[in-house]
Amino acid sequence: MSAEFAISVPIGAWHPLLPDCLESLCAQGERTQIAALDASGDARVADMLDRFDDRFAYRRTGPDAGQSDAIIEGWANMSAPFLGWLNADDALYPGALEAVAARLADDPAIDVLYGDSTIIDDAAAYRGFHWAVKPPHERLLRDCIISQPSCFFRRAAVDDIGGLDRDLHYTMDWDLWVRLWRAGARFDFVDDVLSRVLWSRDAKTGGFNAARRGELERLIGANQGVIAKAKSRVGFALHHFLEYRVPAAVSDRVRRRNAGRGRIIHGIDRAGGVHDRGRLPLVHYGETPVHSVELILSDGAAGQASVEGATATYSGGRNLIKTDRPISKGDVVTVEIKPASSTRLVTAAFA
Repeated sequence: MSAEFAISVPIGAWHPLLPDCLESLCAQGERTQIAALDASGDARVADMLDRFDDRFAYRRTGPDAGQSDAIIEGWANMSAPFLGWLNADDALYPGALEAVAARLADDPAIDVLYGDSTIIDDAAAYRGFHWAVKPPHERLLRDCIISQPSCFFRRAAVDDIGGLDRDLHYTMDWDLWVRLWRAGARFDFVDDVLSRVLWSRDAKTGGFNAARRGELERLIGANQGVIAKAKSRVGFALHHFLEYRVPAAVSDRVRRRNAGRGRIIHGIDRAGGVHDRGRLPLVHYGETPVHSVELILSDGAAGQASVEGATATYSGGRNLIKTDRPISKGDVVTVEIKPASSTRLVTAAFA
């Protein structure tokens, strides 16, 4: 099988989730070319890349002109017809690119294909789904409704619009989606979880400095209409303050009040509210097998969680689910949550 996907991994610093990122790419099999672009100067990164060296189609160690520059360099040194990138703290789900390839084979006219992502926090606990993701819509022009690690796109379509903008350091993904949309590229969506993303207060995209605000303003300013521009500005500012500035209890109350306005993804809304029966897939990439999953639900023992082939105990909102067999590297465990009247998922983690 010839490789179908060329995935760049720009690395600016060591991150503890880098092994998961690389393991997740290797799990995609022969359909994937991987480029590792290491500008960190960190021996831990070099040692980790050495472990995976035989899987790289291209590897570079040394300074670059930034994340976009590194991504472009990786793509230029690979030949696969579809492109994407992962940051060092991202990971794909096993079988993600197989699902994408199958959809592309069914409809060869698709230029951009994306799916959902799960979100983890700094403690590697799952918090639910990336609530901003929505199927293709003109709203993309004023709001980034695509999760970048879950998005893959045709090389020819990217080349036709001049490629990734190497001068952007914060909004290169949204800028690319907008230019592809305006050029008439065909977007499609798969209702499946393709990647896992870290939302951290230390993340680059969590900042709201002058450089990031300037890049956002360039994109927002290209929209038509004062109202559309105002909605974009307010939306990005609110997201920043709710996710990265105000106490968690305050942001949680706001999300609960607005939960009904967003997508319900596999039975879970943006505030963690569980509707009918929630389903949350957890992927384990650690070297050491684990034997249980712990869920914290908001309303005591009223909501119950289960995993096929596992036994569960409940105590005051703590659901401890012990599996009959070890959960090994690359395994996906799907937790089902049967809600009571107001059950909300707080966190889910391997234990």
